[in-house]
Amino acid sequence: MDPTPGPRSDTPAHRGVAALRLHPAWGVAAVLLIGMNLRPAITSVGPLIGAIRHDFDLSGLAVGVLTMAPVVCLGLFGPLAPPLVRRFGVEAVLFGALLGIAAGCALRGAGIAPLYLGTVGIGAAMSLLGVLAPVLVKRDFPHRVGLMMGLYTMAIGFGAALSTATAVPFATAFGGSWRWALMVWGCSALLAAGALVPQLAGTVPARIGRQPHRPGLLRSALAWQVTSFLGLVSSLAYSTFAWAPSMLEARGLDPVAAGAVVALSYLSQMPSGFLAPVLGGRLRDQRAIAVGTVLLIIAGLAGYVVAPAWSLPLCSIVLGLGQGGAFGMALTFIVLRAGDPQVAARLSGLAQGVGYTLCGVLGPFAVGLIHDAAGWGAVAVWHAALGLAAILSGLGAGAARTIRLAA
Repeated sequence: MDPTPGPRSDTPAHRGVAALRLHPAWGVAAVLLIGMNLRPAITSVGPLIGAIRHDFDLSGLAVGVLTMAPVVCLGLFGPLAPPLVRRFGVEAVLFGALLGIAAGCALRGAGIAPLYLGTVGIGAAMSLLGVLAPVLVKRDFPHRVGLMMGLYTMAIGFGAALSTATAVPFATAFGGSWRWALMVWGCSALLAAGALVPQLAGTVPARIGRQPHRPGLLRSALAWQVTSFLGLVSSLAYSTFAWAPSMLEARGLDPVAAGAVVALSYLSQMPSGFLAPVLGGRLRDQRAIAVGTVLLIIAGLAGYVVAPAWSLPLCSIVLGLGQGGAFGMALTFIVLRAGDPQVAARLSGLAQGVGYTLCGVLGPFAVGLIHDAAGWGAVAVWHAALGLAAILSGLGAGAARTIRLAA
């Protein structure tokens, strides 16, 4: 199917919509709104997991599957993005994904089976958003990639912080209903979808084409180092999304305070998430940034378990600075290590597909099992092991090398 737009009427209304759609500020707003909705439907679950577990009488294994499912979906459904874009266009797929998040949020409160089905739908929709948001950046801001990726990462952190801090207060405002509290973020996704309506007024040609088969990528050690770094730092991040409120409640904080302290870590991700891609893009070698940010993650998560109670907000700040910088660098490595755009597209698919699937298993799912078997002390050891593995991967991914494959 030819995605090129056909002839259009030249009415004043159409000219007004076209001007709005093509204005750079509208493109920036679209990227920021997508980023802000890329985490809340997941991160809002953590502070409410106790109420959800109580209402549905879920075991630790069932909770682990629930928290793992959307993360695994981020990897499993990513490959659907290119064919969908070729068929419908970038904006249409983004619009549909945001509607999918809203539908999943509405479905989760209807019972145990809908809880899991809605969670899978949310993960699938977020997978499409995560894959296609960089496409918007590359297409609409080719000379401002570092800046826009920094702003995008900041928006992700802001959405995560806001949803975590407000989850319990929203539930309280809705008479103790976690179902309505989770629905808030379905409404947020609907608002973001509405902001894309002007973009749908004109079909944008697809920028993702079929790539030639070049199997050498799977034999590249550097490609797997980039993939493992993304997967490991994401494992630590999604473990925080799912279990950090419970970790802090075990330290004596009430649910509202625990949500606020975790939200502080998400807010702290914003400056480092912005600065790391900008600084990393100016350096030939990014190993120091990779190692330093992961060490901050290890320190922050260990502090949640063993640090004095008065220092928990400080631990959250340290954790957030590390996670924001590490995640920003993980996305930047995909661009920096690729020798050409075709390699970048394939490396992005490999890193996000395998990386996020690995993340779901090693992060929320494993932490749920380890906690049930041995407590939070054992979880802290597991987090440290993941961090050390991420450091080793970062030493490879951050070296000044590129992947170049024969056509």
